[in-house]
Amino acid sequence: MIQNIVSLLYKRADELGAHAAFQYKIKRGSYQSMSWSEAAEYVMKIAYGLAALGVVPKDMVAIFSHTSHYWVASDLAILSNAAASVPIYPTSSADDCLHILDNSQAKYLFVENERLLSKIASIEDQLPLLKAVIILSPIGDNSVTMKKVKVLTLDELIAGGADLQKNDADLIKARINQVNREDICTIIYTSGTTGTPKGVALTHGNILTVLDDIKKVFPLTEKDVYLSYLPLSHVFERVCGEYYWLHSGGINAFAEGMETMAKNMQEVHPSMLIVVPRVLDRIYAKVMSGINGATGRAKELIEWSLEVGKDLLEHRANNKRPRPGLMLKYWLAEKLVLQKLREKIGPRLRVVVSGGAPGDPKVLEFFNAIGIATLEGYGLSETSAPATVNIPNKVKVGTVGPKLESVQLKFGEENEILLAGPSIFKGYYRNEEATKESFEDGWFKTGDIGELDSDGYLKITDRKKDLIVNSAGKNIAPQRIEAVIRGIPGISQAVVFGDKQKHLVALLTLDEHAVIDLARDQQWEHEGFEDLMHNAKLLTYIRKEIKARCKPLADHEQVKDFAILEKDLSVDAGEMTATLKIKRNIVAKKYQDLIASLYDEKVGGKR
Repeated sequence: MIQNIVSLLYKRADELGAHAAFQYKIKRGSYQSMSWSEAAEYVMKIAYGLAALGVVPKDMVAIFSHTSHYWVASDLAILSNAAASVPIYPTSSADDCLHILDNSQAKYLFVENERLLSKIASIEDQLPLLKAVIILSPIGDNSVTMKKVKVLTLDELIAGGADLQKNDADLIKARINQVNREDICTIIYTSGTTGTPKGVALTHGNILTVLDDIKKVFPLTEKDVYLSYLPLSHVFERVCGEYYWLHSGGINAFAEGMETMAKNMQEVHPSMLIVVPRVLDRIYAKVMSGINGATGRAKELIEWSLEVGKDLLEHRANNKRPRPGLMLKYWLAEKLVLQKLREKIGPRLRVVVSGGAPGDPKVLEFFNAIGIATLEGYGLSETSAPATVNIPNKVKVGTVGPKLESVQLKFGEENEILLAGPSIFKGYYRNEEATKESFEDGWFKTGDIGELDSDGYLKITDRKKDLIVNSAGKNIAPQRIEAVIRGIPGISQAVVFGDKQKHLVALLTLDEHAVIDLARDQQWEHEGFEDLMHNAKLLTYIRKEIKARCKPLADHEQVKDFAILEKDLSVDAGEMTATLKIKRNIVAKKYQDLIASLYDEKVGGKR
């Protein structure tokens, strides 16, 4: 039995040797390849560099970078030292970096570039444990310096380990062999309800269990190509992307970035993609634009073919045997239309896994109808990514599929989804209180509400906790953002929304006396409080204040628009609890049209 993640790398190198492992670009040139043997050798050199620098087993080493082959190589080098990796989102604020590095007690840090290094330099005095920072790309003009922490390039790190590798050729191998399934592999920080990130400690066993489970659902081989573009800081990309690539032995191709993903798809022709819903929505919109541009018989044929595909999808979902007439229609639709649609999207694309946030049913239905198995699943950082996932050839749109084989699932109070099993984390790193709150008799409390259908497919019906999950799958704790906004003079209440959306918006209420005082100080002409609520100068003031006060927050925590309500939220109106906590779901439902208008119309300060 495989005991740790990193041993998979060297196993694949022995088995596949010269077969391509990585495909990547440098400075937006052509794609280059790195074989499994070369990848293993490269990782080993970085691992020896870390060992020479002082990294020892059980150390925590952080990675603060966008997704790249450097990210993966650094991660695997950390694990090769029997240490654990701590990813940090490249969009994280300096405060979040400080909390993660402090809580994890990371002594070493990989940083992508000088821009991100500047964030670390700004908090250096508060990081007494940090010993060294390794830059993954050239430092540039050296304008950012560290006072006490050693800064070196990746090439310098590798060079620094050359003598150790020569003199102690078995050191890293011995460290790898000492890692077992119970050891921490990575600590992934996820936002809690208070906004302070909590470290989800995942063991090698947690992740290996999931990899074995998903292999049974959608097996991949060394012939498959996976395109990596989502943040490796996210458990979804990390487990189902990087680690499943190791587990399967395919080719891991790296996109240049989110904005170039479509172009990169045409260059590497992936057979598998992991997406968040907004990426799937973009591909769908582009394809539908072409379909809607068709006319006459051609458009009729496309629409007929899609209906046939949807009909077959429904039969399979409901365990109904397709009638011979339907299979004949599908054969014609496949030959005349569906195959051509797939070729436009990706000629080899056969599996798409959507997660991180709920997908649009019509989009999921479309991709499955044209013959690309598009599987929506459900999971959390605490469950090592997927806990449930749809099954190819039996996709039920609107559900997140049946549980994985190793997962135990039941429902608690209010139908809260409770999970247990070897893939579930044991607790939050150095946070016993949060750990105790998250478990009930050994069952992890997900905070989500759901139900199972007759086939055991899970449907998420509500969210018990207040965390926002945006369309990119990032967890956002609204409370701390609301607290920032409430600090603006004149604002009495703030409720932030953004579930399944690209950005955040807020509903605000005003403190009458404070607003009148503000108007007097600013010498705004007005005819009383009601008139001020529509005052363009007040709205401009609030917009500027929100932008300025939210600036220290991460990019995905920025509030892009707002609307002002006519009166405060209240207990009597059912909008607040007796202890004056906002009932977020009630407010969202009551003002759903107003909230929707903030996304449909780019006009702030609406009533």
